Amino acid sequence: MKSNFERDNFKKLYWLVGGILLMLSIVLLVLIGMGADSSTKIALIMIGVTEVLSLVMLYILSMRAVNSAYDAVENASDMMKSLTASNGEMEGIEAPGVLREGSVGILYDNFEKLVDMFREGRNREQREKEYLKDVMSDISHQLKTPLASMNVFIDLLVNDKVSTEDEKKKILEETGNQVTRMEWMVLSMLKLARIEAGAVSFEKRECQLSNVLDEVRGGIRYLTDMRSQKLVIDCPEDIKIEADPEWLTEAIINIVKNASDYSDENTTIDINVEQNSVFTRIYIRDHGIGMTEETMTHIFDRFYRASNDVNPNSVGIGLSLSKSIVEGMGGKIAVESTPGEGSVFKIQF
Repeated sequence: MKSNFERDNFKKLYWLVGGILLMLSIVLLVLIGMGADSSTKIALIMIGVTEVLSLVMLYILSMRAVNSAYDAVENASDMMKSLTASNGEMEGIEAPGVLREGSVGILYDNFEKLVDMFREGRNREQREKEYLKDVMSDISHQLKTPLASMNVFIDLLVNDKVSTEDEKKKILEETGNQVTRMEWMVLSMLKLARIEAGAVSFEKRECQLSNVLDEVRGGIRYLTDMRSQKLVIDCPEDIKIEADPEWLTEAIINIVKNASDYSDENTTIDINVEQNSVFTRIYIRDHGIGMTEETMTHIFDRFYRASNDVNPNSVGIGLSLSKSIVEGMGGKIAVESTPGEGSVFKIQF
């Protein structure tokens, strides 16, 4: 909507000031011209006419400048309305050349940046909604199997369909396994969601890597002892890295757990460390079933499991969580594997 308020005010102020100056000039010329000869009077009249013409020309030029400035402001306002009506989508909306010049151009450029900021915020919010939707869908899908199993177990117990105490004990143990699986999955998904949503602030600091690996050994001992597996760690005590030790411990534990799941009993899992002036690299090597090329392309995908036959209680989220943790701290993670010979996971900082 156009507005002439500022233009009208400018006209009133201009003619008020101009009229006062013109009247003062006329009075001054009359006073000077009194008693003057005819040639002097003609000169004074010419001066007066020139002054009037100058005021008129100045008014015309000033109004052109004022109109140009206000037209630019109105065009900018129209652009802003168009952008607002299009929900911030600037595609197909081209700014007139006048909006690219001078102070108005700076105003428009800043407005463009503001629109980009709001659009990015809206897109980020949409991505977060989609991610939350996917997470909830994944969790609900993954909970179906253990819940169905528990429902069957409870039905067997409630309706006295189990005859011996050994069978009851076995069912209760399996129910406990399913509860543990669901707990692990939900907690891991919450951690993964927090990391991917940027809600986790990794407290990176210089830490002794051998201490981190000792924590890994303690955190995984229950599993390796149960399977008679041996975890061999080769890490010089003087190696230090910049990382969050607690989160790094969890990332490595998840990888070692995966190595344990896909390795036979009485096998060895090796952790070796290499450091030079460029990087520090951690190798986690198992001697298990290995992976195909197809499996390696999906191994870090959420809920991906290479084989349900090896460990049916596996959730399939640990490696995805490890990847998010390592990359969240600025590191890299990769895997090499040969079917039947085992796998090597590499973490590099």
